[in-house]
Amino acid sequence: MEPIYGKNNKEELPLEYYLAKFREGDPQEMAARCALPFDGARFTVRLMGDTFTLSHPDFEVRGDREPTNPERILFLRYLLDGRYVPPAGAFRTYREFPWGEVYLQQFTGRCIKRFAFSYNGRTGLLRRIMEQLPAHPVKMGDVGYELELMEGLAIQLILWEGDDEFPPNAQILFSENFQQAFTAEDMANIGDIVLNRMKAIGAALPA
Repeated sequence: MEPIYGKNNKEELPLEYYLAKFREGDPQEMAARCALPFDGARFTVRLMGDTFTLSHPDFEVRGDREPTNPERILFLRYLLDGRYVPPAGAFRTYREFPWGEVYLQQFTGRCIKRFAFSYNGRTGLLRRIMEQLPAHPVKMGDVGYELELMEGLAIQLILWEGDDEFPPNAQILFSENFQQAFTAEDMANIGDIVLNRMKAIGAALPA
């Protein structure tokens, strides 16, 4: 999938743009391409452990919680242009995906560094958040977790804590089938979506 965004996609391609395309689309084709249940009126999709239903053609979203606008756009992007491919078990860095080099600096700052500095020295909080998502631990870095973003699409978040000599470091890996599901800029936005959800969960946890 080639990138379709300009430098400021929030103005150039607003939510209304995707909504117009969604209303014109064939829901049966979308459901088959994305391997999502569709009952003739509503799609069912899971996002980070929460279940949502999306009506066609009016795109009324109901779910376990109120989705953010970036999450709504993510649903639309997947239904409009994504394709479900079963996972093969391999994971890649962001730069290994087509067009990943184009957005690598943006992804590194917005997602990898944000993750590293948000949870350095706060691994106890990170573990509590990941239990809520839910995610399961992986034996990578000082702390590592694997999270299912959507059905069959997994993300690994890996943290190496800093010390007096070295700053904290992190890596975010994507299952290889993200290539068929999303563009490189979608994936940068997904990093933001995941980290924002983690922040919201952390803020709601008891002290």
